[in-house]
Amino acid sequence: MSSSHGSATALGVKAHVLYSQLLKADEYWALLGLNSTAEIAAFLKQTAGYKDQLETLLPAKVHRIDLENAVRSSVLAEADSFLFYLLGVWRKFFIDWLSWYESEQLKSIFRWIHSKRLDRDMMRQHLFRVPGSKLPYEALLNCRDYKEVLDTLRDTKFYKVLREPVRRLINGERSLFSLELAIDNMVEMDLYNDIKKLPADEQKVLEPLFGSRIDILNLYHFHRCMWYYNKTIEESISRMPPVKYKVKVHHLREMAKGANWEERIALMEEYFPTYGKIFHDALEQDDKELALEMSIKRYNYLKALSILRNGVPGFHTAIAYFILKDHEVTDIIRMIEDVRYDYDRRSAAQYLIRPIINGGEPAWQ
Repeated sequence: MSSSHGSATALGVKAHVLYSQLLKADEYWALLGLNSTAEIAAFLKQTAGYKDQLETLLPAKVHRIDLENAVRSSVLAEADSFLFYLLGVWRKFFIDWLSWYESEQLKSIFRWIHSKRLDRDMMRQHLFRVPGSKLPYEALLNCRDYKEVLDTLRDTKFYKVLREPVRRLINGERSLFSLELAIDNMVEMDLYNDIKKLPADEQKVLEPLFGSRIDILNLYHFHRCMWYYNKTIEESISRMPPVKYKVKVHHLREMAKGANWEERIALMEEYFPTYGKIFHDALEQDDKELALEMSIKRYNYLKALSILRNGVPGFHTAIAYFILKDHEVTDIIRMIEDVRYDYDRRSAAQYLIRPIINGGEPAWQ
């Protein structure tokens, strides 16, 4: 894509068209009201946003993994069509955004090596093609241990950041937490740095969206490191992305002085009322961590929705659309699980990213 206003506007307009094909709130409720994976597959085959990717699936015989991969492939197929028109800093940013999917693939492979619960052919069914990805998937599936995985990644961008976490795993560390965190941090850092290279008008719109994501990610890691892993504040900070937005290191050190999570959240509310409310409200619910995870994603969803609905279409509009689509895919996969295990539908709706209870998205968005 050139830097011309017309090219950016064209992609923004296309994003608005695709947004109109996302599921409506009543379709969310309809999905929650179904009784099986087969019924969900049949329903999605009739929707504009998923019919092409589900065309060859037979609902009566579809396996959950195949359905979930087909749903994921819908956003990746759309991303592939956008990637064709992107050049320069726009293409770099978009490929780095797609690295979220690539990183999830890589984390799945490390989990597979860690657990060995699936054979190679079954593991291959869990993987899907990511546009722009340079991961050597077949070679990775032939690896037998952490060292072989790391050696296979030598020519990829992941090698440098994974050397230390893999060394600790080889030396007996049992948890993959540090390794997965290193992967996530690299993707976040690349994206946030990419924003600085975009034209000023795009920076102005996208930096608050991804900056707040960095803020909440750091606060979430701070919460988990301090609460679940009993890390010191210095250990917690060392595991965060080196880039910061509004939440600075001195804020984290002050919050770490709290004797328990209630005191730390109270300090968070004092410094950052919006972020503090997200954590406070979620951690007062019965299923604290799931509620917190969903609340963070919902905040990101609403910010992206606001960007898409306001202003002149442009590259930022396309990015906002893909964030919304990604969240919808996550919701559909969660609804597949809700239906499979026959969860109470209204309770299940409370843990979806898209707010569909009490009128759906707020009018001010």
